[in-house]
Amino acid sequence: MKEITTARLKLIPLEEKYFMEIHRMCCFPEVAKFNTIGIPKEFEVTSERLHQLLEKKTSNVWVILDKDSQEFYGEFGMTLSPTRYKKAEIYYNLLPSVWAKGYASEAAKAIIDFGFTQLKLHRIEAGVATENLASIRVLEKVGMQREGLCREILPLQTGWSDNYMYSVLESDPPS
Repeated sequence: MKEITTARLKLIPLEEKYFMEIHRMCCFPEVAKFNTIGIPKEFEVTSERLHQLLEKKTSNVWVILDKDSQEFYGEFGMTLSPTRYKKAEIYYNLLPSVWAKGYASEAAKAIIDFGFTQLKLHRIEAGVATENLASIRVLEKVGMQREGLCREILPLQTGWSDNYMYSVLESDPPS
């Protein structure tokens, strides 16, 4: 996994020194609202989850930083399926203070490009709660297409939530 740079962002491979910032971000109720892990009660819970991701060969996790100031903005992940499927699922969490500024779309576009050009993937997927309108806009902005609805698949704090499935193929025109 390598560092990825965009016009405004630097995405660096996850390092332990960012665990506390990710924990603090996940403790914001508005971040946890659509997150299936909910609000972590203790730092150790977050730390254990992130250590497990670092150990998995099928998980790529980047820390999203401001390119110039190195300020922490969030995390972006890509979970790889078995090699023969040539596909992955992406997810992200950003601090509420940087929402609605185009950072999620900028990071998603870069990660999707990395998946197709460097990892030689055929398909990249994302799931999103049907009520998460901001993330739906992000996925559509980066060229992902809605494929279907999974009923009551997400165990959120508010109960079971429906999920839209999105994907983009390597053969799709760039957005």
